[in-house]
Amino acid sequence: MKIDYNDRQVEAYALVMKKEYALEILKGSKTVEFRTTSKKYDGMFLDKTILKINETLRKQGRDDECESPFRTDIEAIHFYPYNNSWYLDVAIDEIGIVEISEEGAKFLAEEFGCHEFDDEWQQFADLPEDEIPLVYYIHICEVISHQGLD
Repeated sequence: MKIDYNDRQVEAYALVMKKEYALEILKGSKTVEFRTTSKKYDGMFLDKTILKINETLRKQGRDDECESPFRTDIEAIHFYPYNNSWYLDVAIDEIGIVEISEEGAKFLAEEFGCHEFDDEWQQFADLPEDEIPLVYYIHICEVISHQGLD
């Protein structure tokens, strides 16, 4: 989907969101959105071509030449509820993956002032490293427009 941003049409992800979170973004108290790692979001947020190139490079022992697989061509998100009674368009400047761990919580706090996992990470502290949940984080840098959120 395309939205107007900085006097031009830009591609935007269309993502469902609860109104309470949209209001937090509008107030400025929420600047990071999270999505579970899944095939749906992998396909949305990762560049498949770069993933394939990285896989080939790793097989050749050239890990240091791998590039970030996160898409950088999408500049915005159009948040909406299932019934389309409101919307919130935001600009984004970073997508990444973070584990729900003490280190992940510290990263989010230091980079974005986000404290969403400050307490939650502790429930996963005793899990083996390969079982610690991962989530996509999306940094919201600006509210572009909205309707029906008053």
